[in-house]
Amino acid sequence: MLNLIINFFIHPLNYIVPIADKMNGWIYLILFIWIFLETAYVIFSFLPGQSVLFLTSTIAASPHSKLNLIVLFVVFLTAATIGSVVKFRQGKKLGQHSKLTKEIQTSDQMEKTQAYFNHNEKSSLLLSRFVPFLGLFVPIIAGNSDMSFQRFNKLNFLGALIWVGACCLAGYYLGTTPFVKRYFTLIFFTLAILPVIARQLYKLVSRA
Repeated sequence: MLNLIINFFIHPLNYIVPIADKMNGWIYLILFIWIFLETAYVIFSFLPGQSVLFLTSTIAASPHSKLNLIVLFVVFLTAATIGSVVKFRQGKKLGQHSKLTKEIQTSDQMEKTQAYFNHNEKSSLLLSRFVPFLGLFVPIIAGNSDMSFQRFNKLNFLGALIWVGACCLAGYYLGTTPFVKRYFTLIFFTLAILPVIARQLYKLVSRA
């Protein structure tokens, strides 16, 4: 058992690829739900998004994997786009009194994101997904502003296209390199933990 665990951490692709292949089309549904929840609801913001995009694309690069990069791209793009639309709709309801509304409006991250959005409306929607504490609230702020749904929809789609495209292509092409194959586990945990560390550091700096 111990040897199995050790081998899994040393050569995870040897185990993950067959598991993903056995799930057939269900793996795409699971990934869709994962990214949708991460992008649509604040309470699921702890779910790693970028790391999942990068690492599933890395798995797709394996010659033994049945995962299709184009299908992954479409699934992720659809989930990320719809998820942000849900957050935009939530922003329209920020005027209503609720516990979640109060928590969002009193968040330090929300205030900083609001200031950034006011000065960089377009770039916020296009690039904020790459920055954890910005991407978390930008769609909500956009919904609470006077931005039209048509304009949001356009920028939101382009932002999702940039985010998903960059992560998937990076994962797919870097996934063929010996370095990524060798340190796949380390890269996974690093990408998953980095957003959490970034948020905590941001909170500490903001309070200082």
